[in-house]
Amino acid sequence: MISDVVIYTSLVGAFIGTLGMLLTSNLIKKILALGIVETSVTLFFVAISSKSGTKAPIIQSVPFEAENFADPIPQAVIITSIVIGFAILSLLLAFTIMLHNRFHTVDVNLIENMLEGEEE
Repeated sequence: MISDVVIYTSLVGAFIGTLGMLLTSNLIKKILALGIVETSVTLFFVAISSKSGTKAPIIQSVPFEAENFADPIPQAVIITSIVIGFAILSLLLAFTIMLHNRFHTVDVNLIENMLEGEEE
């Protein structure tokens, strides 16, 4: 039940973030929308990879049952995706600062018009 709510919430968040990237011309808002999509996808993967009744794969005694442990591979992939997403968002913000320093705006349409004016 809770997993279904989390899955639907993550899908709605990804849809809202995608709309935000498509409908705005402000680069900062586009980057924030991309962050929302990234967080929603991470939440989706956490929701589909979780199983109830499992525990961390730490062996405390000699007799243990392997099927009660959570698989650590999806957790490692999720953490890796969080780190890569943070790096991408940081680079995008740095490039946006460079564009703002050069063109004095963060509007994509104005930057495209200025670039077309430079080419002529």
